[in-house]
Amino acid sequence: MRKPKIFLVCLLLFLSCNKDKDKLYLERQEINIDTVLKRAQNLRLEKKVRLQYLRKAQDNLKLKSYNPSDREKYYQLAAAYFINDNKNKYYDILKHVKDKCLQFKDTFGLIHTECQIANYNISNFKIDSAYYYLSNAEKLSVSFKDKPFIGTILLSKADLEFFQKDFAGAEVKAVNALRNATLKKDDRLMYDCYITIGNSLVGLNDNEKAIEYYEKAIQKSGELTNDLQYFNLKAQPYNYIAKIFQKQGKYDLALSKVNTALAFSPFRKSDPTMYCYLLNNKAYSKFKLGDPKCLSLFEETLKIGDSLQSIPIQLTSKLYLSEYYLSKKDSLQAKRYSNEAKQLAHTNKVFEDELKALELLAKIDPAKSSDYNQRYITLNDSLQNVERATRNKFARIEFETDEITNQKNLAEAENEKISAQRWMILGFSLFFIVSLLLLYVSRLQRSKNRELQYLQKQQKANEEIYRLMLDQQQKIEEGKQIEKRRISKELHDGIMGKLTAIRLNLFVLSKKTDPETIARCLEHVDEIQNIEKEIRKISHDLNQNLFTDVSDFKLMVNNLVDNIKEHSDIHFKIIADEKIDWNIVNGIVKMQVYRILQEALLNIEKYAQAKNVVISMLEKEEKLSVTITDDGIGFDVNSGKSGIGHKNMRERAAEINGEFIISSIVGKGTKINLIIPT
Repeated sequence: MRKPKIFLVCLLLFLSCNKDKDKLYLERQEINIDTVLKRAQNLRLEKKVRLQYLRKAQDNLKLKSYNPSDREKYYQLAAAYFINDNKNKYYDILKHVKDKCLQFKDTFGLIHTECQIANYNISNFKIDSAYYYLSNAEKLSVSFKDKPFIGTILLSKADLEFFQKDFAGAEVKAVNALRNATLKKDDRLMYDCYITIGNSLVGLNDNEKAIEYYEKAIQKSGELTNDLQYFNLKAQPYNYIAKIFQKQGKYDLALSKVNTALAFSPFRKSDPTMYCYLLNNKAYSKFKLGDPKCLSLFEETLKIGDSLQSIPIQLTSKLYLSEYYLSKKDSLQAKRYSNEAKQLAHTNKVFEDELKALELLAKIDPAKSSDYNQRYITLNDSLQNVERATRNKFARIEFETDEITNQKNLAEAENEKISAQRWMILGFSLFFIVSLLLLYVSRLQRSKNRELQYLQKQQKANEEIYRLMLDQQQKIEEGKQIEKRRISKELHDGIMGKLTAIRLNLFVLSKKTDPETIARCLEHVDEIQNIEKEIRKISHDLNQNLFTDVSDFKLMVNNLVDNIKEHSDIHFKIIADEKIDWNIVNGIVKMQVYRILQEALLNIEKYAQAKNVVISMLEKEEKLSVTITDDGIGFDVNSGKSGIGHKNMRERAAEINGEFIISSIVGKGTKINLIIPT
């Protein structure tokens, strides 16, 4: 029986080899995924060891998020599962990769994945589905300049047509694939093309030409020493040539070819499936040459096939055993194996082997040969119809694939049109929004400009007001000076004149003390009381005018200090809080503060012997704090002696509800603190 070609798509890209290492490598926490995947595909290792590596590789890939650059590792993992007979895992991984390729618009990866999904369907005998995926891959491939995987795709299509007995069509596609492989110098693909062309020529009964291509495959296999399947690739064409020799009745030559292939590797350990194919051909050649040892070989092959659950091996072994027992006239055993083969072939839709079983049964049971022959004819006709329908289906699949592609292109074009419209709408919307924002910003800027112009005008107005206030203050100061001179004149010319006259008139008392003189002098004493009233009135008017009209109290303090500086070497420092608005401070408060400052500075000048004086006027917690600090000789505040100046300052502070505190240390100066609620 011809070996089905299941591994021709997904295994073409994984060409590497590695020497066996200690199995403890698997127990390491951190491993190289590439190395583990290579070990999982190494057919020289026992299958259970390969599966251990495979599970380790899968666990490590699960820890990584998908990335198109890591796509190759997923393919290697899928291929390793395929080689180790776990097709479901193989398919699940490919579906995952396909979804990711669509998500990331990875067309190159999508072509590769579609090819491998087609391979999965081939292995499950879903020929039309496989052809559909290959057609999708081909349409995607030709859209690229270098047409990636096109040789592999054409070869896979050739294999499908070969399975459907369209040998001429298979040969044409395989030759086209060979041209592509030769152009790209792909040795593995060239090898597979030689095998497929040889198989197609066998189907066309051109055995001699087929052997030529099998020989080319043998020659090409010598260039595939780094391929993990090297020994399998080397043995495969020998097996096919052996089958041709069996058809030609050259059983000794067939046996020689099979023995040569079996000597390449311990296939029973590394690849039991290949071992069974070779062993079955060896046993059949021995059977035809009359070697009684063939029976044990048939039975060994069937036993291994049962353990592998390999339908092709089981079918071939049962058919060969049936033919063997028929030759030995053991119709019971022959019929048993033929019936088992027929049932197994029918269940698994391997109709070619079912025909062989019916043909054997007709020979084993001549009484029912007509029934078997009739069923053979019916099944054969049905298969031919199916083959023709399948060939038509292939053409229809390609047509439908083109139609789907066109519909997809139309849908994409429509989507692009809709997308362009959306972008246009979005562009207009953005333009409208930006225009509104610019308009709003422009208006906001104009508003800010107007506000700035208003503030500038207000600033100019404030400057003008301040200038007028300075002018007014200057006029007030000038008025004060005039008033001082007037008062000075009045005091000098008026009051001082009167006091001088009274003094002279009272001088007489030093000479005369008679009653008449005393009576005249009493009149002058009364005049002194009038002068006292006049002085009080002038003083009252002066105080009221001086402090009610003051607009810059700090300037008054500066003037007070400047007057002392004219005849003193004391260094003064004035600290005035800019937050204090003296315009809203009560005039009486300002007057009393001024008098206290005046008295304090007078005492410092007379008694303190100070070199530095600091006057501080601050606003703290809604209170006005005035502090006078000097670095003079100080005095003992607890001595009980308090001058009239201190008494007057305390009384003035009390009149404005202020707190008056004096602190002094002998030799370290004095500090006076006046705290007034505002």
